[in-house]
Amino acid sequence: MSNAKKWLIILLSLIALGLIGWNLAGNDTEAPVNNVLDNAQPNYQTDDSVTFVYNPVGDLAYKLVSDKIDNYTADKVTWFTNPVLTTYNEAGVPTWTVRSLKAKLTNERILYLYNDVQVDSLSPDSQLQRISTQNAIVNLITQDVSSDDKVTIIGQGLNSTGLKMRGNLRSRTAELIEDVKTHYVLPKEEQKNESSK
Repeated sequence: MSNAKKWLIILLSLIALGLIGWNLAGNDTEAPVNNVLDNAQPNYQTDDSVTFVYNPVGDLAYKLVSDKIDNYTADKVTWFTNPVLTTYNEAGVPTWTVRSLKAKLTNERILYLYNDVQVDSLSPDSQLQRISTQNAIVNLITQDVSSDDKVTIIGQGLNSTGLKMRGNLRSRTAELIEDVKTHYVLPKEEQKNESSK
């Protein structure tokens, strides 16, 4: 091999090694990788999930079952498809189920429920049995529940509709704010007594 070829090979090898070192040192000329989170795409997704949440003393506070979860870390929100929330009292007994077609959970533990919201009591002795509305908000810490839409409340012996509702699942209370219409239903024993008079 000629002397010129040897020097050319050595020179090209040095240039290649220099470029490799330059690239490994991070001094390449390409644009730096953007570490900003993309809010258009969820950071993680999962199907058919069951989430258990415990209170500070270790008792089960609520369970959330969902067909699909989309978590967005930058916005600190999680979206649920067909969620079913079950709340528990201090004794670990299930007290309410809350369901809708979509829900959004914020970092402050506020659950925003969208489309066909239904809240059902699991306690047969509760005066308040069911709340139905289009959209509702549940504070998972205080169990306050509210809606600014038309709401139907079904209880023992009554059926009420109205606009705007405020209540609390823990205390089993709900109050309709505007345009309230209530229909009372007599228990069957009272209906028989009324008809025999």
